[in-house]
Amino acid sequence: MSKMNIRRDKQMPTVINSVMIMMVVMLWSIFANAQDASPIPYLQNKGKAVQLMVDDKPFLMIAGELHNSSSSTTTYMQPIWEKLVAGNLNTVLAVVSWQQIEPQEGAFDFTLVDSLLKEAGKNRLKLVLLWFGTWKNGESSYTPDWLKKDTKRFFRVRTKDGKNIETISPFCDAARQADKKAFRALMSHLAEVDKECTVLMMQPENEMGVFQEIDFCPQALKQFEEQTPSKLIQYVTKNEKMLNPILRKQWLDNGRKAKGTWKEIFGDTPYTKEFFMAWQYASYVNEVAGAGKEVYPLPMFVNAWIIQNPQQLPGEYPNGGPVSRVLDIYKAAAENIDILSPDIYLPDFKQVVSEYIRKDNPLLVPESKYEPGRAFYAFAECNALGFAIFGIDSQVTKPLLIGTHKVLSDLQSLILQYQGTGQMRGFLKYQEKETNLTLGDYIFTVTYNDEPAFGLMIQTAPEEFLVAGMNFKATVSSVKKDKTAYFLQIWEGDYKGGHWEPIRLLNGDETLHNSAFFASGVKKQDTTIPAIYKIKVYTRD
Repeated sequence: MSKMNIRRDKQMPTVINSVMIMMVVMLWSIFANAQDASPIPYLQNKGKAVQLMVDDKPFLMIAGELHNSSSSTTTYMQPIWEKLVAGNLNTVLAVVSWQQIEPQEGAFDFTLVDSLLKEAGKNRLKLVLLWFGTWKNGESSYTPDWLKKDTKRFFRVRTKDGKNIETISPFCDAARQADKKAFRALMSHLAEVDKECTVLMMQPENEMGVFQEIDFCPQALKQFEEQTPSKLIQYVTKNEKMLNPILRKQWLDNGRKAKGTWKEIFGDTPYTKEFFMAWQYASYVNEVAGAGKEVYPLPMFVNAWIIQNPQQLPGEYPNGGPVSRVLDIYKAAAENIDILSPDIYLPDFKQVVSEYIRKDNPLLVPESKYEPGRAFYAFAECNALGFAIFGIDSQVTKPLLIGTHKVLSDLQSLILQYQGTGQMRGFLKYQEKETNLTLGDYIFTVTYNDEPAFGLMIQTAPEEFLVAGMNFKATVSSVKKDKTAYFLQIWEGDYKGGHWEPIRLLNGDETLHNSAFFASGVKKQDTTIPAIYKIKVYTRD
């Protein structure tokens, strides 16, 4: 053996020890990072509710959605953050524009995304990111410049008279692949940098659909004459009893067929074209969402520009989007989408949400007109995961919104505790004068006074209830006809740090000697805001 070999043999244990030390350090680093990283948010069933779990605890999104262009620069956003905090929000819905993160094809810039993460984290806010990719409000204005200019590769929706419009066709596979690539890159970046799980959910695309009865491009017309996807037929057959009435009627009226073209299965009607377009949009967004979930499986939802009145035909609203008529189409085609959500600017909030609450679809309202009381109804009556007023950066300084969000923030642990139990009710005045609520052995008749009038009621014990809201009166009766119910105590108070703090015991004139409960709210800056109450009731012969 040479001297050189002898020297190498003597050094071998040192080399092995060094390698082992490096491996141990690497493994410990991986373990430590895994320990430090927050668990990815996820959805979990709780009784009849579905809740968003954050750090393995249920989370209520008391949210607001920014104006579409607010998050386009860090400078514009800078003064907004502290206003959002002062508005008692815990979650902000913000746009991420495809145009800005992929200015040149294949070259990604996540500067704005990183700024959102940094500022939200600094202000202890969570984010929901809205991916304005191929479509926004049925248009393609947020696509990158290079995509807009290439009309041959990224072909457009065609009108009946053969003209191309600016909107990218949902039948364009090149656009689908480019969108998938960009969205996957965004999700990969979040998986790498968002160790605190600041981002709770993702919305791929925004208010999809097209303002015409069908896309008249050659690819669409060809597919419309082909066989209806067997996946959809299997879904319709399996879920016949729970189908949307219009979809179910079209299928039954045409012989409940298990095979055939779109017209053969659903008939030659505008609704059939809507089903066809919805399948295409749902399949498109399903692939985009799936590409993102492969690298970072956050919960995902899509939102709808809803039908404005029952007489509207497809195309008078974005045709192909997840409106109530086609929820089943989306459920069949888009397994990567967890929630189908309505954007609600119509006055009858309760009617709209009733069309979206299903066993397979929890309620999430990502956009609403400015009516803060809707959040009470959404969380307490509908077990909603989140509620957001649109244009929150313009609304967040209003006293009613600040006060409403404060009450919800103070009560969020109780709301989450009682969601899905049947021991909590929400109410909201629209056109009716009163609402009857049954909780346990008691019936509360809520009569509305001034507007806005809204509230929630939680049965915390057999004869004890927590109530919050404003501008209503409540009387109580027993479900047992031989018993008379009455108020025993009515307290006005507050929740601080999760603990009840009584302010005053209401009696006499304030309660008509305990025969009625008046939730007038409290005055702040010449504005009435919701108040919190604890009441006890009893029955007598």
